[in-house]
Amino acid sequence: MASFNALFPTFLQRCADLRVVLLVVAYMLVIVGIIMLAMRRPSPRAWMRHFIRITVVMSLLVFLPQWGDQVQGIVATTVTDTLKANPDQIYTAYQETLKIKHSETETTGLWDIIANGTSGVVNAIISGVLWLVAFAASLLIFWSYVFQKIILNIGYALSPILIGFIAVPALSGVGNRYLLNLIGVLLWPLGWGAAALISQGILDFMTDQSFLAIDPTSTLYSLQNLIGLAVLSFWTLFSTCAAPIIITNVLTHGADAGSLLLGGGIGTFIQTAATTAGAAAVAAPVGRPLVTAAAAGMAGVLSTASLASGMGSAGAIIIAGSGLPPRSARGRPGDDITGDKAVRDLIATSRNQVR
Repeated sequence: MASFNALFPTFLQRCADLRVVLLVVAYMLVIVGIIMLAMRRPSPRAWMRHFIRITVVMSLLVFLPQWGDQVQGIVATTVTDTLKANPDQIYTAYQETLKIKHSETETTGLWDIIANGTSGVVNAIISGVLWLVAFAASLLIFWSYVFQKIILNIGYALSPILIGFIAVPALSGVGNRYLLNLIGVLLWPLGWGAAALISQGILDFMTDQSFLAIDPTSTLYSLQNLIGLAVLSFWTLFSTCAAPIIITNVLTHGADAGSLLLGGGIGTFIQTAATTAGAAAVAAPVGRPLVTAAAAGMAGVLSTASLASGMGSAGAIIIAGSGLPPRSARGRPGDDITGDKAVRDLIATSRNQVR
């Protein structure tokens, strides 16, 4: 894929130019902070604390972009190379985990040969699906890094004003929160690292071959794999979108990453299932199974990505544009299964204007 500089050739320079212009405002804020402190007739200890604060402010004004780029590179390298926590490598991780489990069990009889043959077909199907999931995750990660770069550089461009606030006692809280949010964006890959712990647990469940010892037909093993595949596919897409936002909330609000990931995943799964069922019901009267499956799949993917990003259910647009009355998961007319009634009303209004 193209690099960030190839996609946005002038963006970084424009951000740097804006930052240079705003440095004047930062220096003025430093002077204002000194004057406000002097008006209070502070003690020598207070002057010393303020001097240390100004030293930190001046250092951040000069070196923040360089320090941020270094931290961003170190975090990304640590998570992807050292911790091996990369959602777009889920296919490779499955193959490696499966290879380990195969090495632990050896073929000893006829039933083992039959079971291995059946499970091999299931593993091949799962490998194909996970390759597609890994490809989708790689696209999401690529654009996540692009968005991270954009957010950080805009943050660096505006940082002189917000960092200057730290030098003013009455505004120091705003500047501190701004820095915490920037650090939260820098640590986005750590969210993928935390999500990878759950992904590895799902992979271990999928490749556990205990059922093959008691079920020669490998029916239970195939069911176990298919359940794990569904959960892992959903979890990979959800965590790729949600983990960066969750790690930012952990840093800025002190939230618990595990509860946010699991709670958000369960809530998003329920909303996605409802939206997928609604999209399938909308497309079913067309009488074409492929259209029904495509509508349900597109609604499910859109809902997963948008809900994980905290932007509501984008898959509701497919249902809202159908013109059919909304139905809940239980089939009651008049209920909105996605919570996006505003989207439906907007589309209905637009349709009436066209008519």
